[in-house]
Amino acid sequence: MITIGNFIFRWRDTLFTLILLSAFPVVIYTNCPGIESFLPVQQALGDWIMGIAGLVLLVSGFGVRIITIGYAYIKRGGLNKQIYAESVVRRGMFAHCRNPMYLGNLLIVTGGIVAFNMLYFFPVLLLFYFFYACIIVAEEHFLGQRFGADYADYLKTVPRLLPNKLSQWKTSIEGMDFTWKRVLKKEHGSIAVVMGSLVVFTAMKLVFRYQLSWNDPAVYATWAVLAGLLLVYFLLEGLKRSSRLEWDPNRP
Repeated sequence: MITIGNFIFRWRDTLFTLILLSAFPVVIYTNCPGIESFLPVQQALGDWIMGIAGLVLLVSGFGVRIITIGYAYIKRGGLNKQIYAESVVRRGMFAHCRNPMYLGNLLIVTGGIVAFNMLYFFPVLLLFYFFYACIIVAEEHFLGQRFGADYADYLKTVPRLLPNKLSQWKTSIEGMDFTWKRVLKKEHGSIAVVMGSLVVFTAMKLVFRYQLSWNDPAVYATWAVLAGLLLVYFLLEGLKRSSRLEWDPNRP
């Protein structure tokens, strides 16, 4: 799993993008059933149920990532596309969960696929879970070799994914400030891509699954939401490029 994890970590952006993009031709070229196949509800109601459930998971995932980045930032993306870390971070979300960013990612991926509501695509969840399991094992191997006893103690006291001791949250962030600039700089692109993809997929589902025309008001509404997302994205990207989203690197 370590070898697989290192490979997936290096190419994860490309692999994950290709897998998720495959959902679009599925909705175009197949009459793929949804969860309503197992429930006594109409297809439209099934889509609404799954869409709302998926959105809740998506928002929860981004919430975990935002809280993590806002309080205790660590270098993400590794170094030269390889797993890397400068220290064992034990504050903020990292005091309650060793992999809060991956927890957020798993919630986002799960939410996206639930919102897609295509039975043919649900097995892809297992593939994503396997990918993240391999990455986590590879990272733990690297961190164990690099930080030795310090990381071994961290392994014993903090769970891998499911947060614990949340009643001690105030202690975990004592002396820390939430850095909104850091969150906006680091997360605006990811949020725009994920939410934008979901909006486009919704429009395609309305046309190809429900046979609405591209001129239907419901489809126009999805384009309006997409336009709003793009407007916010380009605004934040402009602030980023003009260095208005920089933060004090000495802040915890």
